[in-house]
Amino acid sequence: MPEAIDVTCPCCQAQLKVDPETAAVVWTDRKKAPPRDFDDLVDRVGRNRSALDEKFARSVQQTRRSSEILDKKFEEARKRAEADPTSRPPHPFDND
Repeated sequence: MPEAIDVTCPCCQAQLKVDPETAAVVWTDRKKAPPRDFDDLVDRVGRNRSALDEKFARSVQQTRRSSEILDKKFEEARKRAEADPTSRPPHPFDND
């Protein structure tokens, strides 16, 4: 059985061991990414924070809208109940 061939990837500079019979990569030794600059990391956290703040603001606005809709539905149901006090509200288990 022939020995695996060592090849360097031209894109990522990873060391690859290739089986000559099957032409399959049997082992990959990737280089670690260089450490990032601290200022770049701080900027990235700042960008993520602004995106999260936007998502939170949208969520709060949506929650406020849904509570307004529920309030309107409740008021409409209350008005209907006051208009016809003899009728009973539907029992939730009657539909089973």
